[in-house]
Amino acid sequence: MTLIIGSNVSIKEIAMTKKIAIAYEGTWTEISVPETARVIQYGTPAFPEIPIHPDPEMAVKEALANPVGMERIPELVKQGSKVTLAFDDPAKCPAPSQVLQVIIPVVISELLEAGVREEDITLVCASGGHCKWRPDELRTLIGPDVYKQFRPFDWREGRLINHDCTQGNVYLGETSLGDEVEYDKALVESDLLVYAGTIYPLAYGGYAGQGVVIGLGSMRALNSLHSYEVFRTATALSGEYQPEKNIYRKHKLAVHEKIENAIGKKIFYVDAITGPQQKIVAVFAGHVPELEEVEYPEADKYFKVKVPQVDIVVVGLPYLMGYDTSDNPACACNYAAQSARLWRNKPVLRENGIIIALARCSGAISPRRPADLEAFELYRDCFSARELYDYTDSFCNNQEYLYQYQHDYAYSPIHSILLLQNVDALHKVARRTIFAGEVNPSVIREIGAIPTKSFDEALAQATEIVGKDADILVLPRHYYDPRPIFEVT
Repeated sequence: MTLIIGSNVSIKEIAMTKKIAIAYEGTWTEISVPETARVIQYGTPAFPEIPIHPDPEMAVKEALANPVGMERIPELVKQGSKVTLAFDDPAKCPAPSQVLQVIIPVVISELLEAGVREEDITLVCASGGHCKWRPDELRTLIGPDVYKQFRPFDWREGRLINHDCTQGNVYLGETSLGDEVEYDKALVESDLLVYAGTIYPLAYGGYAGQGVVIGLGSMRALNSLHSYEVFRTATALSGEYQPEKNIYRKHKLAVHEKIENAIGKKIFYVDAITGPQQKIVAVFAGHVPELEEVEYPEADKYFKVKVPQVDIVVVGLPYLMGYDTSDNPACACNYAAQSARLWRNKPVLRENGIIIALARCSGAISPRRPADLEAFELYRDCFSARELYDYTDSFCNNQEYLYQYQHDYAYSPIHSILLLQNVDALHKVARRTIFAGEVNPSVIREIGAIPTKSFDEALAQATEIVGKDADILVLPRHYYDPRPIFEVT
């Protein structure tokens, strides 16, 4: 995929290019771009290295000693209190996780010191509509010691369980915005729910947070909160975290408020801002939304990067993605689109902008996503992703999909509907998207993108559309290093 110099390329054109190593299919390839192309890469002056906290355990203890917007844990529990400690799943918090392996033991220790009995503490992997996680995956995520402590027998769940978005949930009503609020019964049955989460840049709502709202939601709640009007409109497809600027954030906060009003208790969060290799940068504890008024501005200090609007975004996609591999076209669309969605002030791509994604995409789908194939079939019959919601009830009550989710560690059927929306979202972000590399042309065309064999061919097609003097932004390691939030000037 390197530039091939032909006889029609002048010496002047060669001199005006630079070579960049960019991610491709789990490895690296070299591309040539115009000298004027802007490159944003972590660890450079444009995006400086983020300082890792020298003593993460102490950072957690200090946060617990100074919670924002609510009392300390010892003031919230006593002997006999039933406590649920929920935490981000591997799709949100890649394993092995320094975050959870530090936060969870410290929180457990504080609960025990406050008089809570160990047998009254339950750990819940807050997986939302994602798959349930296998024993080895959970052990790697939270560490072998805590795993053995709460699940001494691998073949039984013990007091370390996966959230189930299809059963064991309680309906709590509707928000003033019309969101259906149905959540894990642990929220009702626990005297205190503590949530251990991560804060990192997201292309929908700016930063992660309010982990309960997604992680402990039922299919009904997730379908409501991820409705087309909330999750796929122009006011949601950005990195803005202010609720008045991002409708998705507005709905998330409304759901969170409704949950607490319904259960009559506050949720206690312990959030870690994460940097390279998911290591802890800073820790905050307390109550949402007051907590976010402190931790989000702090995160901005590390992740905000100023860039101008551009005509072309070039991004290298990893092969292994959060929900599947890049062979799954819906996942490839998701990652391609997110590269141009992490913006503030105004879109990083101009109105007729183009995304060039270097990726492998064969069309293959993981066995852990059995409902995706049918979701693609349904999408073929739809004029837009909005129409997929017409199939939600029958699709999500498919007994085969439900069995595979509940017993075979497959993703829930609602997640297949939600993931397919990324095909539609990609077209809202960019005028065209071009995939370069080892791709199945028919699969790429079916999702409305352009297939090419090489980056050079992709760049040539892109400049034919937007002009040879196009402003280009290159993101070589976007999904391997911390991701920036683009403050677009």
